[in-house]
Amino acid sequence: MSGTALVEAAFQRREAPGRALIDDAEAVARACRDMARRFHRGGRLLVFGSGASATDAQHIAVEFVHPVVVGTRALPAMSLSADPAALTAITSEDGPEEMFAAQLRLLAAPDDIVMGVCTGSCPAVRNGLAAARERGALTVALTGADGDDLEADHRLVARCADPTVAKEIHVTIYHVLWELVHVFLERIR
Repeated sequence: MSGTALVEAAFQRREAPGRALIDDAEAVARACRDMARRFHRGGRLLVFGSGASATDAQHIAVEFVHPVVVGTRALPAMSLSADPAALTAITSEDGPEEMFAAQLRLLAAPDDIVMGVCTGSCPAVRNGLAAARERGALTVALTGADGDDLEADHRLVARCADPTVAKEIHVTIYHVLWELVHVFLERIR
């Protein structure tokens, strides 16, 4: 297969999942609106993911805390995946499936937004979202096609079994979330 054919095949693998995201526009808009309402009430974004999704969690937190668009306000956000001391202490004591839930039982408040990111099924993300719901926080799950076990107020699914493509769809979703949360915030005033 030629280099050009390989590139074409790579883009074709991404076409259907990208189009499926367009079909989920209403779900994304509802998540943006609800997130904006929580930020307006003083809530924070607490985001997490394990493995490669931990880097997405950090990226999402930075997008909200330090916006790259001039004139866009910073919003309070933090990644629960970014503290190796807390993560390893909780994992040693309670097991890896509790690494986010234990933090959220202490940190999450009813006005907060809690976002879990994974490309498939992840017990630590599932348990974190459950703990956040128990605390009354708004929950958002960015998941892949295999993440049916994640319960959240807003479940935004990258409809693709390929984890690489699912991560790319997640990047698009969280950039749209960031952009439209600000649009909805302007309308709340």
